[in-house]
Amino acid sequence: MSIPSGEDQLTPAAPFTAQIRDRCRSSALILGLAFAILSSFAVADERSMEFDIPPQALDQALNVFRSAAGVQIFYETALTAGRRSREVKGSFAPGRALQTLLGGTGLVARRTDVDAFAILPGRAEPDRAEAPASPPDGRFVGALQNGVLDLLCRNSQTRPGRYKVALELWIAPTGAIQRSAIMASTGDVALDTALLRVLQGGSINAAPPASVPQPFILTVAPRAPSETGDCGGSSQTSR
Repeated sequence: MSIPSGEDQLTPAAPFTAQIRDRCRSSALILGLAFAILSSFAVADERSMEFDIPPQALDQALNVFRSAAGVQIFYETALTAGRRSREVKGSFAPGRALQTLLGGTGLVARRTDVDAFAILPGRAEPDRAEAPASPPDGRFVGALQNGVLDLLCRNSQTRPGRYKVALELWIAPTGAIQRSAIMASTGDVALDTALLRVLQGGSINAAPPASVPQPFILTVAPRAPSETGDCGGSSQTSR
């Protein structure tokens, strides 16, 4: 089971990012597409903060960091189990502080929004910041949004509006959803299962840019279709 860390359980650097974020605000996937952009390239320098977090169990250290930095953190329980953090003492930007805390764990932090990070397995030296990558094409971002919403809207149980969840998606070059996982649960096991079921075998009908790291982590906000226009703006299902 995956869990979020922090209450509620869930800096753009370029004009392109801001434009995409503005477009996403009209959807229940309000944070999800921001993640697809923000996790893929360097963001503006963050304001430094004072940290004094001693080495300890990683789960505990992440909770201390969350409170100190005022951010949200998404991670899977299995990733942090049995791992210990490194000391973080001094003045750091939150992103750098978090990466320092994760040093030696084999895990890396990826920004999901201005005030949120996801913890994922690292492919490179964990103490090193991720290299900047090109932002995904706006057409892919739109296809990701529309494709996922279409799949969720097909089932009355998974129709956005009453739940909040964070999902991991791996997209094949064909646009097919190869794999999906729950990163931050809705709190309802039956709903979590239904979400994974409707995404399984689905497609967004667009190839993901090769330069964008996967998985894509989408968060669905509890915003009613009548407010967002999602699912035709109706709370009724077509099935």
